[in-house]
Amino acid sequence: MKSNILELKPSIPSLLRTIDQELGHLNNFIDIQAVFLFRIDGYVLKSHYSTNRSNNLLHVIGWVKQIISKTMEELQRGSRSVKYDKEINVNESIPVYFYRAGQSSILVTFLRSKANTGLMEIEMSRTAKRLSYIIDNFDSLEV
Repeated sequence: MKSNILELKPSIPSLLRTIDQELGHLNNFIDIQAVFLFRIDGYVLKSHYSTNRSNNLLHVIGWVKQIISKTMEELQRGSRSVKYDKEINVNESIPVYFYRAGQSSILVTFLRSKANTGLMEIEMSRTAKRLSYIIDNFDSLEV
């Protein structure tokens, strides 16, 4: 039985759904405030956050856009992840993690201030690896 080569390649909509599912899965953890997939130029490709957890997200997103290229350089030099504690006010800071997700994007995750960072680092790393595979395959599709 002869198969069509186009049937073997995943479709762009199915790849986008898979990316959305990966981000949604990570966002379901109680310690996660928000999950963003950024392009290396600072453009947000996809985001997941709950409106009841988004009080200071706009402020932090603006800050992330300012440092995204510097952070990508650090990730390209071999760092597994980069973590910053972004101070919101005197009593609160948000742990912000950056993971390389493929050649052209960065997974950025905002945690609660008292998050179980050990467990979350495992989950964020797994998600970044899966996104890397998905995104790099997406980039290699002939459209």
